[in-house]
Amino acid sequence: MKRLISGLAVLGLMSAGPAFAVDATLNFTGTIILPTCTVDSGSVSQTIDLKTAKTTDFLSVNSTNNATPFSLLLKSCAVNTNVSMTIYGTVDTVQSVLKNTGTASQVGVQLLKAVNVGDTTGTPFPLNTQTTIGAVDATNTMTIPMVAQFYRLGTMTGGTVTATATVNFGYN
Repeated sequence: MKRLISGLAVLGLMSAGPAFAVDATLNFTGTIILPTCTVDSGSVSQTIDLKTAKTTDFLSVNSTNNATPFSLLLKSCAVNTNVSMTIYGTVDTVQSVLKNTGTASQVGVQLLKAVNVGDTTGTPFPLNTQTTIGAVDATNTMTIPMVAQFYRLGTMTGGTVTATATVNFGYN
C-alpha cells in the first residue's frame, strides 16, 4: 500500500504543469495613415485674372470667352498615390460654372480640366464632386492643368465678375 501511495504521489507530481502568473501586460498602439502630398505654395492662394471681355464677344447662351490656363502643383507625394480633387463653390445653373458675386449678370466662371499645362481647352470640371485625377508618377509631383473662362448663362449685362472656390485633395 505504501508503494501505491508513493507511486500515486510521483505520478501526481509528474502530471502537474508549471504554474504561471501574469507578470506583465503588453498593449500595442500605432497609426496607419494614407500618403499625402504637399500643395505647392504657388498653388495655395491664386487669383486667376480672366481679363476683360465685351458682352458682344459672347455669341449666344452657353458661349465662353477668355479661356485662361492655370495649374495646381502637388509635390512630395509618394509614387503611385492616387489623387482625387474636389472643387467647392457656389454652383450657378450649370454644374461646372461658379456663380458670379460681382455686378455683371448672367455670366459665371466655368472651370475645365485641361490635358496639358497651358491648354485653353478641356473638359468641364464638376463642382462639389470628388473627381479622380490620377496616380503620382516617379517624379513625386503632380501638376493638374486647369482652365477658367467666362460662361454666358443668359442675357448679359456689363459689370465685374468675381467667383471663389476652395480645393480639397484626397489621397489613397
